[in-house]
Amino acid sequence: MSEPSSMTGFEVDLTNCDREPIHILGSVQPFGFLLAVNSDWVIVHASTSTLRYLGLAPADVLDKPLTQVMSGHAIHAIRGRLQVLRGADAVERMFGVPLTDGGEDFDLALHYSGRLLIIEGEPSLADALIEAASAVRSMTARIVARPDFEGFCHEAARQVRALTEFDRVMIYRFGHDGAGEVIAESVRPGIGSFLGQRYPASDIPVQARALYERNWLRIIADVDAQVSPIVPEVSVSGEPVDLSMSMLRAVSPIHIEYLRNMGVAASLSISILRDGKLWGLFACHHYAPKHISYERRTAAELFGQLFSLTLESREREVETRRLAEARNLHDRMMNAVVKANQGADSLSPYLDDLCRLVHCDGLALWLEGRLTLRDSTPDASDVHSLIRLLREKDTHAVFATSEISALMPSAAAWAAKAAGMMAVPLSRAPRDYMIFFRKEEAQTVVWAGQPAKLVQVGPLGDRLTPRKSFEAWEETTRGQSRPWTVVERSLAESMRASLLEIVFRLTDLADEERQRAKPASGTADRRTESPGAQHPGFDPWSD
Repeated sequence: MSEPSSMTGFEVDLTNCDREPIHILGSVQPFGFLLAVNSDWVIVHASTSTLRYLGLAPADVLDKPLTQVMSGHAIHAIRGRLQVLRGADAVERMFGVPLTDGGEDFDLALHYSGRLLIIEGEPSLADALIEAASAVRSMTARIVARPDFEGFCHEAARQVRALTEFDRVMIYRFGHDGAGEVIAESVRPGIGSFLGQRYPASDIPVQARALYERNWLRIIADVDAQVSPIVPEVSVSGEPVDLSMSMLRAVSPIHIEYLRNMGVAASLSISILRDGKLWGLFACHHYAPKHISYERRTAAELFGQLFSLTLESREREVETRRLAEARNLHDRMMNAVVKANQGADSLSPYLDDLCRLVHCDGLALWLEGRLTLRDSTPDASDVHSLIRLLREKDTHAVFATSEISALMPSAAAWAAKAAGMMAVPLSRAPRDYMIFFRKEEAQTVVWAGQPAKLVQVGPLGDRLTPRKSFEAWEETTRGQSRPWTVVERSLAESMRASLLEIVFRLTDLADEERQRAKPASGTADRRTESPGAQHPGFDPWSD
């Protein structure tokens, strides 16, 4: 695909591609045409491909009423479909519409971009596909029948490949650091597998991810095709056409180069969303130019949406069960505190349950001036240093990291016992804490090419370009634990509320006990330390 012209004079390379305005590249792919119509139904922008598909050059349609380009029947159908167009990012589809009396049938996509109505069209293709809803119903039934997560994802990849007939279909999941991993794949025999390989976060820059959250499907039919510029480039007020929701939007030159380096000639991406955020993608690659009908793409998009809903439902079931366990544990701990009246010791029988709930390897509890350690933790003096660090950070909410040594370099020495932590404040002022620990997990990561080898001179000039080798490259990471998931952080927040309630109850019980004891003994109120839990005379709040 030829490089689209820049609407902003923005020169893109790998140092700034995360700021490239990919929604206003000013061109469309050549397998269709684009018209932008104002509120008076006058054409104010047109792609040069109108000559190929409508028999009219942009000069022949610009500033003309749409009625001079399309038949009354076609315009009536478009007006009717606009009545159901709702929402800022809504797109309506029409299939098999003749735009002129007795003319060729076109598939249309309609959406609003600011005050402009964007009409995109491509020739209707004779397609043996059953109606989209029926096809997707069958596909969804097959994935729902797979109870385990791995089988669920692999079956979904198989179904998308059967529908799209692309050479390779991957399910690509984003990690906490933004990097992606291929967790499922269906591939044509003889071209190798990318399963298990990872890709750095920079492969899909932030603005591209934002568009994936708005626009569920993206096709690149031929990386070597000549783009069709939009005429004029900008409106009378100097604004380019925003193509965020366009099905024809041209492609960033960096991404084109990236695909060429992989040997990919055509691609299709279907978003996988969780709570409106990008969880991952169906990434489809073909090694020759490939265009599939708009009807088939619509079926693929619908399947991606249903896959996302099913995935979210399954993950929520797991979360609901774990939250129910947390509530049950809270009730048992509260009853024990009230009945036993043993202060912080009332929580000791439940520490193992707390560890199991968040899948940790060890736990430290600093409460009422006493330190309790359970299973795999740093030494007491190191825990005190951590608590001091947390207090200095004024940590009022759950704080999690998979690499303690990034905050406290000395922690690298005991990463085998505790490389990651999740700290839960147990008081309004940052004083008491429960800290969950995870051991180091030395992990060998298989990258699709060495992610650091990005500095090369490429065909677009003297600048940084995408890596050219995607051969598997292994990297072993040390000093880090398994990351804390969103669910585990949510559980910790839930436990924090429960533990705060218990701490307040312990405080009330202690106050009542002191009030009863004061007339008899007159003893002073003081905090005690657990024997052997910390160094004698150690004050974790002192400098």
